[in-house]
Amino acid sequence: MWVAYARFRDYDGTTRQVERTASTGAKAENLLKEALVDRAKLHGDEITADTRLKVVAEQWFADEIKDAKAYNTERRYREVLDLMVLPGMGMLRLREVSVSRCDRFLKDTTGSHGPSAAKHAKTVLSGVLGLATRLGAIDANPIRDVASVRIEKGEVEALDLAQVQQLRVLLYADKDAVSRDIPDGVDYMLGTSARIGEAMALRWSDVDLESSPPTALIRATTVFKKGQGTVIQDHPKTSASRRVVPLPEFVARMLRARAKAARHPEYVFPSARGKVRDPNNFRKGWDAFKVENGYEWVHPHIFRKTAAALVADPELAAGLLGHADSRVTKAHYLPRTTLAPDVRDKLEAMAKKPASTQRNHGEIAPIKGRNGKQQASETADRIA
Repeated sequence: MWVAYARFRDYDGTTRQVERTASTGAKAENLLKEALVDRAKLHGDEITADTRLKVVAEQWFADEIKDAKAYNTERRYREVLDLMVLPGMGMLRLREVSVSRCDRFLKDTTGSHGPSAAKHAKTVLSGVLGLATRLGAIDANPIRDVASVRIEKGEVEALDLAQVQQLRVLLYADKDAVSRDIPDGVDYMLGTSARIGEAMALRWSDVDLESSPPTALIRATTVFKKGQGTVIQDHPKTSASRRVVPLPEFVARMLRARAKAARHPEYVFPSARGKVRDPNNFRKGWDAFKVENGYEWVHPHIFRKTAAALVADPELAAGLLGHADSRVTKAHYLPRTTLAPDVRDKLEAMAKKPASTQRNHGEIAPIKGRNGKQQASETADRIA
């Protein structure tokens, strides 16, 4: 056996002897060179270029997602890992994860699950490979160079004022919808822009009907936890989502009536059994109404978009919706087909006669063409 060795200054500043053995001197030297190149990279305790992606994915989820994100966000990341990323890329070693492989995976995911799912998969895969990059197992995150996942944005769907007014009349006249306690929940979402989970998590302690104006504090949402069912999560989707909303009079009037009926001492919109109401239970009641009354395209999130569309102003709508800034509001909540500013007076100037100059009225400076020859000029009268 041949032994090749060298002294190597490690990442911690300590010089150590590194050696490799093989049946020939050349093989031993080659093995030593490979070992030194690999050792020069900063690895985690167990993560190297030969580690399979599924191992890094589990470490990323444990370190950066579990108990660090909202429950529904954590659950969504777990689903994306289990249903898309791990089946598609999990068995590859990190050294095998190239830009082309990632690009192919995302295109396949787009074809099988749709562009929205592929975008989620890209986010998760980028996080996993970002961890591998920070640990020195790969030189760069290949996700940075893959093609963009294109999602065609449709027109923002929202009810107009006349549609809302007609909808409310039909809702309160529908005995089945009233028995399922649907109209009041719809009114609350329309009047506050609350998400359905935020509406079902509303507690009487969050409502102040005596203040001027009356307000509702949106500070929680509902989540489904295995073994517990639907429970209240004491923080909304994002930190910006926590907000105090002044209530329109029709919403305040509805809440006062509910307070007098005292259906539940804590929850404003409880389930029939007096527990936290599952948003899916509310959706079933709404679905029964919308199919019978021609509102098939309307789902509960439309109520939130309707509130934003009626406000119209992006900054005011962003504050109402609980967005950190108005970019998301403009992109996803406000109709993009709007009336352009009235600048007809400025545009009309193009059709006016040119101001008189030292030249005669009919003399206009000739225009030179690309070949340098003068093109025939038009008279001022003809231009006008």
